[in-house]
Amino acid sequence: MARRDGRLVLIRVIMLALAVYALGTVFTLKAQIKAKRQELDDLNIQVQTYEEANDSLREQLQNGLTNEDISELARTKLNYAEPGERVFVDTSSR
Repeated sequence: MARRDGRLVLIRVIMLALAVYALGTVFTLKAQIKAKRQELDDLNIQVQTYEEANDSLREQLQNGLTNEDISELARTKLNYAEPGERVFVDTSSR
């Protein structure tokens, strides 16, 4: 009879250990799912931002560059100036 009681106690301990392990796994997986959902939300926001930027660029391509756009690009990227325009360069920050 004592041997049978020992087996029952052993089975109960094993079942309890498995239950604790299962609960720990469930909570760990819930935390991982929450983190992945947050990551998915962040990526969806990033995708939306990129799609808006792409739409804006697509619209600019369809409309073409205006003379103002070309003039602004020449000033900012190529350091060009209009005839008669003076350009001042700040050298104090060097």
